[in-house]
Amino acid sequence: MAQIADYSIAPDFTANDIDGNSQHLYDYLDQGYTVFIDVSATWCGPCWSYHNSGALEGLYEQYGPGTAEDKVMVFMIEGDGTTTTAELHGSGSSTQGDWVTGTPYPILDNAAIGDAFEITYFPTIFKVCPNRVVTEIGQKTTAQLWASVGSCVEAVSSNDGTVLPPIGSAAACVGNDVELPIRLQNVGTSALTSATIEARLGSTVLGSTQWTGNLATYDVAEVIVASYAPAANGSVTFEITSTDDDATNNTSALTVNASNAIAPGTAVTLEVQTDNYGSETNWKLFNPDGSVFASGGSDYTSAANQAPHIYNWNLQDLDCYRFEITDDYGDGICCSFGMGYYKITVGNYVVLQGGSFGSVETKLFTTNTAMLAVPDNTLDHSLNIYPNPTTGLVNLEYTLDRGTALQVDVLDVVGKVVLNRNIASGTGVQREVLDLSTLANGTYVLKLNTGNGQVTRTITLNK
Repeated sequence: MAQIADYSIAPDFTANDIDGNSQHLYDYLDQGYTVFIDVSATWCGPCWSYHNSGALEGLYEQYGPGTAEDKVMVFMIEGDGTTTTAELHGSGSSTQGDWVTGTPYPILDNAAIGDAFEITYFPTIFKVCPNRVVTEIGQKTTAQLWASVGSCVEAVSSNDGTVLPPIGSAAACVGNDVELPIRLQNVGTSALTSATIEARLGSTVLGSTQWTGNLATYDVAEVIVASYAPAANGSVTFEITSTDDDATNNTSALTVNASNAIAPGTAVTLEVQTDNYGSETNWKLFNPDGSVFASGGSDYTSAANQAPHIYNWNLQDLDCYRFEITDDYGDGICCSFGMGYYKITVGNYVVLQGGSFGSVETKLFTTNTAMLAVPDNTLDHSLNIYPNPTTGLVNLEYTLDRGTALQVDVLDVVGKVVLNRNIASGTGVQREVLDLSTLANGTYVLKLNTGNGQVTRTITLNK
C-alpha cells in the first residue's frame, strides 16, 4: 500500500542487465514502448509462481521488440540487494529456482531500481506508458496486460496537451478555500507553450487560467487553475478548452473532500495508541498556512500494550487544522498487530478518530468556541469504535455524564437484531469489548441506547 503513487512520473533508470547490456527506461519510452516491470526476489514464492505463469514471457514474445506489434518491453528487476548471481541461476539457499533459463526479456539485478519505485512487497508489477506515467498493474495474464496498453498516452501529433489524472485528492474545511491544482503534460511532438484550462463543479465554472510556458515532449507543469470553498464533497472536472490536436485526453477529475468536523473549543487533546510497531508511526498537525504546528512519533518504540501518548494543545479559534498520520509499513495502526488508534478531542467530545488506514490518513477540523454553548449528546460525540473493519472483537470506548443501563443492539442490513447486550455503565470513561465473531461477514448497524439518547454506528465484519 506504500508503492509509488499511481499516475506518478516514473523514475528513470539506466543499468546493465545480467548479460552486461545497458538498459535505459526512458529510451524505450521515447521509442513508443509501454514498459512492464516485474520487481521480484529470488526467494519469493509468489514471485516464482507469477514468473512461471508465463504471462510476461508471452507478452514479450508476442508484442515485444522485433515482433509484428513491437509495442511493449519487459524487465525483471531483482529487488533484493543481497541476491547473488548464483541464486538467479537457481543455486544457493535463497532461491526458488532458475530464473534465467527460458526468460527472454532482460533481468536486472539492481535493488536500487526497486527502491526508486518505492516497492514494499514482492512481486510488484508496474506498467509505464510512453508518457512516463506509472501505475501498479498487478499480476495479470498476457491478454490483460496487452489490453492495458490501449489506455496509454503517446506523443503522435504536433500540438497536444493533456491533463494527467490527479495523485490523491484535495481537502478543505467547509467554507475554507482550497486550491485546485492539475498536472499539465505535453504529449505533442512540438513544444507546448500555452493552454487554457477550466475547472468546473458540475455545470458551474469555478474558474479558469491561461497557462504559458515551454514544455518539451512529456514534460509536466503543475498549474493552479482556481480555488473555491467547498460546501460538501464533490468532484471537480478540469478541461483544456484551448484547441489542440486531440480533444479526447483534455479532461481529468479531482475529488474534493469537505470536512465539517468541528472542535467545540481551542483546548484540544490528541491521544495516540500505537500498535505493536510504534516506531513505524508518525503524525503532524498543520496550521492553516501549511506550517507544522506539532509533530510526533519519532521517539515511539515497538512493543505491545504501550500506554497511549497524550498531547494537549491550545489552538486558534475559527481556524482549519489538518491532521496527518503515517505508517511506514503501510498497514495503519490497527488491527492485525495491535489495537492502535488516534483520536482528537475537546473534553469528552471526539472531533476525529481512526486507526485503520494504509500508509497515510489525513483529516481536517475547524475550531469554534461558540460550539461550547451548544448542548450535545455526550455518548454520541465520545463514542470510539475500533477496529472497524473488525475480524470479530470490537472495542467500545465512550463517556457518560452519569451511570446508566446501556442497551447494545447489533442489526443486520434488513434491520433484524442479531446480537444484544445490556451493560451497566458508570460515570465517566467506559470501555467494553463486543464479540461479533459468531456473525457472518458483512455490514452491521451498532445501536447504543441509554433511554435518554440513542447512538448508531456502522461496523464492517471481515473475518
